[in-house]
Amino acid sequence: MKHTKELLPILTTIFTINRTGSNDTDISLIIDYAFRRFFGANTNLLILTCAGKTKGDIMPEVSRLLEEETQYKKYLEDYKK
Repeated sequence: MKHTKELLPILTTIFTINRTGSNDTDISLIIDYAFRRFFGANTNLLILTCAGKTKGDIMPEVSRLLEEETQYKKYLEDYKK
C-alpha cells in the first residue's frame, strides 16, 4: 500500500470533525475500531481533546495536521483543476 503513514492523521481528522460536528455513532465506532486494529490504540485522548469544542474551534488544528502530515492540500489543488 502507498502512503500508509497518512492513515493515522486522516483517521484522526475524520474522528475529530465527526466528534465536534454531527457525531455520527457509526462513524465513531468504525474509526475507533480502526484505531484499535491498525495502531493498537484507542480514541479516548481524542475524545478529551474534542470536549467542549465546536467544528469551527477544531478546524485550524485539523487543517494544520493534514497539511503537515499528508498530501491532502496538494490533492485539493489538483482536484480543483
